[in-house]
Amino acid sequence: MFSIKKIALATSLSLAAVSAQAGFFEAFVDTLPGGVSPYPDAGFFGNQINGMHDIIEKGATNIILPTYTNHPRWDYDNRNEENAYPFGAGIGRRIIDSHGNERMMYIMTFSDSHYRPEPIFGYAWLARFPIADSGFHLGAGYTASLTFREDYYWLPIPVPLPLVSAGTDAFSVYATFIPVSNVFFFFSRFELDDRNLRLSPLPGDNPWSDNTTTFYAQGSWVKNDLASGDGDFPGGMTLSSDSGFKVGVQQFLDRHWALDLSYQQSDHDLMRHDRKVNDLRLSHIHLLLQYHWEVADSWRLHVGGGASYSQLKADMTGYKDHSVSPTVQTGFTWAMTDNLRLSGDMTVNFAHFKDVDTADGDTLSGRFIPGQASFNLGLGFAF
Repeated sequence: MFSIKKIALATSLSLAAVSAQAGFFEAFVDTLPGGVSPYPDAGFFGNQINGMHDIIEKGATNIILPTYTNHPRWDYDNRNEENAYPFGAGIGRRIIDSHGNERMMYIMTFSDSHYRPEPIFGYAWLARFPIADSGFHLGAGYTASLTFREDYYWLPIPVPLPLVSAGTDAFSVYATFIPVSNVFFFFSRFELDDRNLRLSPLPGDNPWSDNTTTFYAQGSWVKNDLASGDGDFPGGMTLSSDSGFKVGVQQFLDRHWALDLSYQQSDHDLMRHDRKVNDLRLSHIHLLLQYHWEVADSWRLHVGGGASYSQLKADMTGYKDHSVSPTVQTGFTWAMTDNLRLSGDMTVNFAHFKDVDTADGDTLSGRFIPGQASFNLGLGFAF
């Protein structure tokens, strides 16, 4: 009889454990995109596809900006040679579900620790914890995404990662830890609730209705972070950040999508221990596909991606090389009048060159990667 009681107790405890695990599994499955599927009888995979579509269709649009990569001292003796500023851009659609939790579909491209482009797209879920009635929230959850890296031969890499956040509905900062690389990665989100605007007809007297072509000119400040394949060049080599210009033409294909073709040029000093060893001219021809959304009747934000043909020339040595690379951009446009446009953007390209000469008679062997991000502001005429 005693053994029967023990068996019954063990069986009850086992069933309780299985029930608890089943409850946890069901709760986790509910955090997946299928948890907001409008067609819950579509099966597991059908629910996930429908849920993702619903988030993209009904969510508010967000600009996503990669912000900072921390290479901890306990794992990176050369942390000063790694890229800490992952300039790039992304776009997301985000909803708050019936439980007050955050769900977001997103895609972004940024400069990885070795100044190479790294695209990533995926899904994020966070439980939100409001701080009193301040409108401020803390969040904790996960992201499930796919990324592609040059050092892994551009193969798709699944990256399920923990995710925490702090901020408001309009702005939040997110952080995750990437265990394979042992880095902490931070990005920011800016949201403007454009759902009603993008689903409603464009007013006939809107400044964007008829004038779909814009010629523009901008001044630039070009930020360089000289790098080779393994980090910054040794020997005290640096590349100055300096001013430049950009001119281009933008053509809207419909209400939201536009093509942008531009030419950009800037001059920089190649320095060795604070001594100039060459004058370098960087020029780029950018071709980008942009997605624009309305902030107000006369304001738009955009995110774009495409490719650039880049050329590097050295006045002091006659060196010349060229490169084709991906490019991403985020920016704004203000329709000051029906024809006059004020526009600004951050454009990040991933040009690389080889065997750059110096006036000292030597060559910087290997890849020469400026690690370039440009910040541009100017005026345009729309017609």
